[in-house]
Amino acid sequence: MPGTVTDLRRTSGAASSPLVLSVVLGAIAVAVGLVIRPALTGRFGGFGGDAATIQSIMSSPFDAVDLGYGSYSVIADFYIRIGLSDAPTAAGVLGAVVGATVLAIVLIRVGSVHLGRLSLALAFLAPLTIGIYQAAYTKEIIISLAMLVVVLMPVNWLGELLVIGTLVVLGAEYRTYWLLVAGVYVVVRFVLSRRDGRTVGRVVWMIVLLSVLVGLAMWVTQGVPADSFRGDVNDTASRQSDTGSLITRFIEAPEPVGGVLNSTLTSLFFIVPLPMLLKLSPYYLFIGILFAVIWISAVRAATVAGRSTPMLGRFISLPLAFLVVQGLYEPDWGSALRHATPLIPFIVGAVALSEQIRAAPPGSPPPDHASPSPTPPRPVRTLMTPRTTDHTDGSSARNVLADYLGHLRRWWWMLVVGLVVGGLVGWGASAVMPKEYTATSQLYVGTASSGGSADAYNGAMLSQKQVGSYAEMATGRALGQRVVDDLNLDETASDVASMISAGAHKDTVILDLSVASDDAEFSRDVANSAAVQLQAMVRDLNAQTSPTGQSGAPQLAVLNDAETPESPSSPNTLLNIILGLVLGLVIGAVVAVVRGLTDRRIGGSDEVREIVDAPVVGTIGTTEALAERHTIDFTAAPTPAAEQFRELRTNLRFLDVDNAPTVLAVTSGMPGEGKSTLAVNLALALADDGESVCLVDGDLRNPSIADYVGGNLQSAVGLSTSLAGAAEIDDVVQLTAVDGLSVITSGPIPPNPAELLGSRRFGEVLATLAAHFDHVIIDASPALPVTDGALVAASADGVILAVRHNHTTTDQLTATVDGLDAVNARVLGAVVTLTPSAKGKGYHRYGYGYGTTGQTAPASTESAPDSAAARSAAHRMDDIKESTQERAEVES
Repeated sequence: MPGTVTDLRRTSGAASSPLVLSVVLGAIAVAVGLVIRPALTGRFGGFGGDAATIQSIMSSPFDAVDLGYGSYSVIADFYIRIGLSDAPTAAGVLGAVVGATVLAIVLIRVGSVHLGRLSLALAFLAPLTIGIYQAAYTKEIIISLAMLVVVLMPVNWLGELLVIGTLVVLGAEYRTYWLLVAGVYVVVRFVLSRRDGRTVGRVVWMIVLLSVLVGLAMWVTQGVPADSFRGDVNDTASRQSDTGSLITRFIEAPEPVGGVLNSTLTSLFFIVPLPMLLKLSPYYLFIGILFAVIWISAVRAATVAGRSTPMLGRFISLPLAFLVVQGLYEPDWGSALRHATPLIPFIVGAVALSEQIRAAPPGSPPPDHASPSPTPPRPVRTLMTPRTTDHTDGSSARNVLADYLGHLRRWWWMLVVGLVVGGLVGWGASAVMPKEYTATSQLYVGTASSGGSADAYNGAMLSQKQVGSYAEMATGRALGQRVVDDLNLDETASDVASMISAGAHKDTVILDLSVASDDAEFSRDVANSAAVQLQAMVRDLNAQTSPTGQSGAPQLAVLNDAETPESPSSPNTLLNIILGLVLGLVIGAVVAVVRGLTDRRIGGSDEVREIVDAPVVGTIGTTEALAERHTIDFTAAPTPAAEQFRELRTNLRFLDVDNAPTVLAVTSGMPGEGKSTLAVNLALALADDGESVCLVDGDLRNPSIADYVGGNLQSAVGLSTSLAGAAEIDDVVQLTAVDGLSVITSGPIPPNPAELLGSRRFGEVLATLAAHFDHVIIDASPALPVTDGALVAASADGVILAVRHNHTTTDQLTATVDGLDAVNARVLGAVVTLTPSAKGKGYHRYGYGYGTTGQTAPASTESAPDSAAARSAAHRMDDIKESTQERAEVES
């Protein structure tokens, strides 16, 4: 698969490009976290519940660790210690930046931005998941910090020990299942390092075997089924159960078989998430596709990991170990993607390295241990190689950034489409979303005090502590049942409880009760009833728990009744449109950059110079005349196209002054790149300068010179006739109406063109023509489809390579140059053809009339040659005939 990745050797400035790319990806992560994540919070079964839980723990007057909420308490204590307990925006930026930094270091450690299509897609997927899942108060911040330590470790035995130590500390101080991840990592790392290369089936079997062994070990050591810890790992499972994402048992079987089978199937369904895809829901379809892309990519990358690729082994072993352990602990699909987010950068790096290994020539050193070469290979632009030349003066980052901006300018319409579609999607989503009306009542929490100021202070502190408890009571089923009974509702207590949300004002004793429903008056009534019933509920509880007559228990008082909302609280049409515009712009920009980076078509002379070890000697634009007639009348008034060919003619004369080529072969990589038009008009331009030119149609499979030049040229005899020995060379040279131009057509199409063009006779024909013409221009066959073009190029003094603008790909041009190098053809230069015309920049503006007062009638190729041209050509033909006869006499 040539051209997917390239140039595995690192250069001094190689890290600049991934650094710029990482800045772009980090900006995407922060933007997604600050703009898109808030719009998702509370949707899809309680998205963002972890952040709310962490925030509520930090707002508690008690010590976060003492509350006993496990990993939530650890994370809350972490944010408190770094001073972000009351700074959700800063915490979100921190999470996004840490995740993007891990991705940046992975890209730099890969050694370059030489990413293939898959790794590039994953590289842009990573900041999206980072922004959605880490740009808030999140438990994944600790994992990302640990991954930051892991990715910085050296790739040697000491580095492996430090990686394992990091995972052990993470398990001991944060979540114990990371101890299992550390153990499985050691096994996977060892297995992958035993040999180079394996099949996908072997990798899957390794995952299955490890899942079975870990599940059995759980049963033996703990005495519990392998999947019994699901509910203990994720505290939000019950809250998210209404989304349908809860992972339940697939098979009921006696233990330990049941637990082992279900944990193993869970790991496999992370790779191929059939349960999610079978839900036939757009949301789960999207999440399922993400799972499939991420984990199938990881499995494929593991197939090329081996002893000689230690960095790839580390990058892929950690996600696979995590995958095995998640099969035991993960309770729902949504949190599985969230938990995997800190490891996606490792998968990006592993996939990128695997692509480099697959694209490397046999026997070349792996990218993990690239050895310096005294003669570096010709650079080849790949999917992520910027369209720039050498940057060794520290300006590489600026140039790469300019390339990205250039991609945005080139594909600007994608940004516009993204904006329009995003805005329409936001508006359309608001139009179809059910309207919700939110009514809010307020309660005051107070404590009666009969003492002095000290009692009043203690009462106030007690009230603040109780506000959180009352907020929890407000969303419970008990209060829901009281409201149902009070209003005689048809809804169930659980339905009413799900409508109520409660929140306390920080450092106050004010409690808000909000009710959201599709009916404004219903929301108002339920909010007011909930306030009254909560007041009564607290009073009843105080009566049960406090001795008769004892004061000091907190009491509730209705502060503000709920009013009928005049407008719906959801959907927020303006916000949705803005989010749609931002998301559309981001997606449009990502698609534009990816499209530009993956566009393998040659876009300019700089890219040609990077591949062809020869100068670009000309650029030929697209004109109607060339498109219709393929030829230019050089005797008419000057035109931009004519001046471009005259410039090409001048440049050719300076290519090799001491060893000026006479026989020039004009070829291209593929058909349709303008080589025949280039050959014909180059011959016309040379003849226009008073030189004798013989234009030879060397494309014996698809000849076109006779049609392009026109006139009375005959195709019954030509080059194939002479090479086959059926005619002498002087018999096939035909005169044209253009002074100095003679033509040899292809003749009848032979069954063996390669044999004819590779024969000694072909060389003799070219030598004869070179002795009697100033220039011999050969229109050769394309070099890639057949070998004819390479045979002609090998027999010529030099080759002019036609490269079509925005059509010829880097792979094709590289293969063409390599093919010509293989036959020792001398590539003198390249010509970029069919470049966009710049109307309005006409040459007449700069006085290219040369004193002409009007258009000169174009010379007709149908007219007979003038006497001077005829006499000159006749003498030349006589000379060719004489030399042919002399050679025949010598041979006889």
